[in-house]
Amino acid sequence: MSQSHNHKVVGRGSAPLYPHRPKDAHVPIDTQHRYPCTTILIHGVNDLGTDFGTVEKGLCKGLNDRLGRTDFSGAEYTHGRMANDGRHVTSADLMKNLDATMYRRSPKADTVSPLIPFYWGFKANKTDLAKDPKDQKRNGQNLDKFGNRLDPNLCKNGGMFANATNNIRDIFDTNFKGGWKTWLLNKGQNDATHPLHACPNRHYMVLAAKRLAALVRQIRLVDPNETVNIIAHSQGTIISLLAQGFLTEGLLGSNGVADRAADTLILIDSPYSLSEEFMDRLTQTGDTQQTTYARAKTLANLVGFVGKATHSKPSLDDLQLKPGHDNFGITGPKWGSKNAVRLTAPTSVTGSQSEKATIAFAERDNRGSVVIYFCPEDSTVGLSGVAGMGTMGLPESVSAAPANGHKETIHLIGGNFRQRVFTRRARDGKPEKVGTDPHQYVMRKDGESPHMTGFWDQWLKRAAVDVGSTRNINAPATGGLAFAPQMDGNTLPGTGTKSLFGRSDADLEAGRQSLDELEASTAISATDLEELPPEPLSWPSFVPGQSGLPSNAEVQESMNKGKDELDQTTVLRVFGTMPPTPGHLMVIRMETPNEGKLRWMNKNRVDSSYHSAVMSGELNHRCATAFDVSIGQARAIDDPDRALALRSMADWRIPLSKTATVGKGAFHQFDSITQQYVVATSDYNTNGVFPSATLVPKAPTPAVGVVGEEVGARHSKFLDALAKSNMGSIPLP
Repeated sequence: MSQSHNHKVVGRGSAPLYPHRPKDAHVPIDTQHRYPCTTILIHGVNDLGTDFGTVEKGLCKGLNDRLGRTDFSGAEYTHGRMANDGRHVTSADLMKNLDATMYRRSPKADTVSPLIPFYWGFKANKTDLAKDPKDQKRNGQNLDKFGNRLDPNLCKNGGMFANATNNIRDIFDTNFKGGWKTWLLNKGQNDATHPLHACPNRHYMVLAAKRLAALVRQIRLVDPNETVNIIAHSQGTIISLLAQGFLTEGLLGSNGVADRAADTLILIDSPYSLSEEFMDRLTQTGDTQQTTYARAKTLANLVGFVGKATHSKPSLDDLQLKPGHDNFGITGPKWGSKNAVRLTAPTSVTGSQSEKATIAFAERDNRGSVVIYFCPEDSTVGLSGVAGMGTMGLPESVSAAPANGHKETIHLIGGNFRQRVFTRRARDGKPEKVGTDPHQYVMRKDGESPHMTGFWDQWLKRAAVDVGSTRNINAPATGGLAFAPQMDGNTLPGTGTKSLFGRSDADLEAGRQSLDELEASTAISATDLEELPPEPLSWPSFVPGQSGLPSNAEVQESMNKGKDELDQTTVLRVFGTMPPTPGHLMVIRMETPNEGKLRWMNKNRVDSSYHSAVMSGELNHRCATAFDVSIGQARAIDDPDRALALRSMADWRIPLSKTATVGKGAFHQFDSITQQYVVATSDYNTNGVFPSATLVPKAPTPAVGVVGEEVGARHSKFLDALAKSNMGSIPLP
């Protein structure tokens, strides 16, 4: 049913009352402009929403450009040391309550934004922890029974890095496996910031997809004509695609006007793959691996749900400012539903000294579209066990056969399914611009590396790309202004500029990155702290020849007294100075956990994987994302109280007690199905009690659109055919 209580105060004014005033006397009242859409932003695995601030800032600036407005402005996000910051860090730079504060959204007084950040993750219960309490911590960091770092609340936002998937079927009741193969892989990759350990059941991703669907549905319950976009990164793209299936199926039997897919999906650096990768079978699912046919059909089904749900209300004509027609300030006077003029644009693209501009562009209705943003240099999604469309892009169609059927052509790119390429590669000194007219992009030319990595790295780790292979870049031109993508927003200045040895001049070495505090925290949870050189210690009671040396335990107790766990040390040896000095000792001790974090942050620089390059470029979202999202209306967040409740619901870390009270208790007006998912998520995050199978199923129903055919079914077909053949009756010698 529709929740129609949308009345709110949009402006106030006052004036003295005068006798005999003219009938047409009036008081001007400034009112808040309405929002053109609600846009949900969802992160991937092992992520606190690192680039959410950049995306929101770029989106808001781009919507100002597109709609002829000036009021959109993104929120701030708390953060410590970032990947593009090469400065030396000290203890003063470390964040208090790291996991609870890092990358948290903090609106400013002038924040006007259609964005709802969506957070999800894993919560450990007693069965997920080691039986021996001593094994539940290492160097001040909480661990699960497999050795994966958990935050102080025993949670992992986004779940474990190794638990990412390249398909949807694998998030139902499966996990990344342990064993000797995983141990060898972990040793071989030698990356303490992204350790590979066995992982828990991935069903927390299914919960995230259900809650995302509930959020979209709740927005539409306010008004069935609500325009909802989802911008997703990495594993968040898998969750977002699944959510469209849940919306189409209907949550808990619901089947109303609010139960339809989002208007637009923008899928950035998606690991979704059509390939049956060997490494995926080795570490993940074995013969239960989903077939290429099933992967392609699933993707086509889910994208099809978005297309079939294309909604025409409100009409874009209704958003245009016309005499005698109130468009509620959604667009400016130069905007038109078919042809518009942007009055601002980034100087880095126009070359102008001012952001003021007059650039005509063709406006478009994006409702019903799904857009892939892929980056050929994304070496994470480009791993040989992933080969995701976030690196490889997608062909226009694939030819595949089910286990018990004939080969068929499955259409992918085309119509409402679009893709853009974001690449560092500049051929003949010219960048590949984003937002040009549709064209065929050559993924790899002769002499070029597949992903701008060295020979051995490519041979050992990365998915192959054939020379001459192409991708149809069919997304429309953007806002009358094509641009060179910003791909080094999260790399250290001055790095990533040298040609890659032995490759084409178009190939560059990877830019370098600093480690942030969260990565350093993971590193000390996976490695030993280091022994420090001898250091002096004041010990007033020590008199050479009169008093003995204090014990290690005494010194350790004194050094740790009153300090936080992460600032406590282990003393290894105590000895006198040479020559002996009253009141002074020498101590050899281990690093504190915080000192270990500082060591990792100051001594380590790593190559960028470019998995977050598109996300971390503000320009990309200003000039592409803002023009790819759908516009229409957003009555749900026009009400600031309801907007607070929706944003609280979207963050799985916020307890029910707070969600229920923000925005003057707007949560209590939410639909009962919505409330069930919020309550269940809060119970999971707080107590580790996972929701029932009624709320979070262990397998998808056919209505969700996920095709479950597995490699084992194809093997069974072959063996059955072999058993029925004449070869089965050939006598053995």
